[in-house]
Amino acid sequence: MPENSLKSSLPWTEEHDVFCYQHHIPPAAKILWQWLMRQGQIASEIEPDLSEFNAWVAKTRGKPYAHNYLKKIFEILVSCRVLQVIKQYSWKITKLLVRPLSWLNPPKKPREKKLHNHNSSYDSPPSNDISAEQGLNSSSNSITLTTAEFEELERQHEILTTCAEYEIYFDPNKRTTRNLLEFDIEDVQLALKHFVKRGGNQAINNPQGWLINCLCDRKW
Repeated sequence: MPENSLKSSLPWTEEHDVFCYQHHIPPAAKILWQWLMRQGQIASEIEPDLSEFNAWVAKTRGKPYAHNYLKKIFEILVSCRVLQVIKQYSWKITKLLVRPLSWLNPPKKPREKKLHNHNSSYDSPPSNDISAEQGLNSSSNSITLTTAEFEELERQHEILTTCAEYEIYFDPNKRTTRNLLEFDIEDVQLALKHFVKRGGNQAINNPQGWLINCLCDRKW
């Protein structure tokens, strides 16, 4: 199938981009999310092989992702509830489903109880093809951010993505990450250059802690 056709059929919206910013999903994990969307119906079971994804990446990127990094971005999507793993056959082959965005955002309280007995299907899980598709395009998914909030999310996302390029990964839920995000991207970039001069991951056992200390003491 031509790439243009794949792009046109991808149910990706600006709200997906906002979700990536809010949860600090790096670009590689975002690309994996989009690739998985193309492997079957949203919210239906699929059995993707991450080696096939890596082969596809190699064609467009020039080289595949390292196995450890590929595992990491997959785990990021699982931790953000984007993916629901049903069965793990190996580290690269799983049975899973890609959740629609409507399942990831907090549900809104119903305005009123209506249609309670109108149709018995309301008591059953939504169908894979129709309800999931509606969930992706429903106005109930709308996320409103101010310009300042969106710019701050972009800033934080840039910092975490830059660190990931040096194979330093931060968990958004940990205090060390909040400490990191207090610094400007320019200082983070200077600290990362110093990180490379000091030997990088081969020489530093705790790169996250080292980077925070470097930023606090401005060691570069």
